[in-house]
Amino acid sequence: MTIQIVRIFFFCLVFVAFVPCFANDIPPDQDEYERSIDAVLRHKHFYKKGHLEFTPVVGVMPYDSLINHYMLGGRAAWHFTDHFSWEILDAQITFPSTTSYFTGLVKDKGLSDVQTPQLKMLLGTNFLVSPFYGKVRIVGRSVLHFDIYLLAGLGMAKAEQLRLSASGVGGDVSESILRSNFDPMATVGFGIKLFLNNVLGLVVDMRDYIVYTPIYGNKQIKSNFSVFGGLSIFLPSFG
Repeated sequence: MTIQIVRIFFFCLVFVAFVPCFANDIPPDQDEYERSIDAVLRHKHFYKKGHLEFTPVVGVMPYDSLINHYMLGGRAAWHFTDHFSWEILDAQITFPSTTSYFTGLVKDKGLSDVQTPQLKMLLGTNFLVSPFYGKVRIVGRSVLHFDIYLLAGLGMAKAEQLRLSASGVGGDVSESILRSNFDPMATVGFGIKLFLNNVLGLVVDMRDYIVYTPIYGNKQIKSNFSVFGGLSIFLPSFG
């Protein structure tokens, strides 16, 4: 069911995003403004300063061999300038499930107490820096604008301590939750944003949610590398 929801969400993003993909919404006074600031790159779709940006996203943690984490969430960011932004909120709800490898290992070995953390919710706030901007001509006169950004921030993660136990070698495997609580979290990452027009942007980014959570009763740092895709929606400028 979760996989179907993710597929439908991705389909909606692609459909909505690429309909207006090559719209030309450059304001008539942009040439004069760019000359006044000696802009190196001309004819940007628009300047981000003063814009509020909302981004619904879906994601996955591809390198966890024990727990499948599928994520559905959203972000809200305020752009101080073209290069500096504050991601006011990065909120993700996760849908964890044990992998067949993990369950099979516990069953085949007859393990009685195997513990691992799984995430249920992520709440963070981040500072974004966008040092690179460019544009690429795709077909004919169609031009795709893009932005590359870096991010770092802090937050909290709701983590559960999951325990798997087998009744014996080849026996049934049972799951139980030993602990459920919010733990401190740090976030680092980078991504690329494709500006489709003055309103929409297609986002792909990679983030590592570093959570300080108990494992076998001892607090440890656990890396949770994640990959996201989403559609940014820009509100009119307030600046």
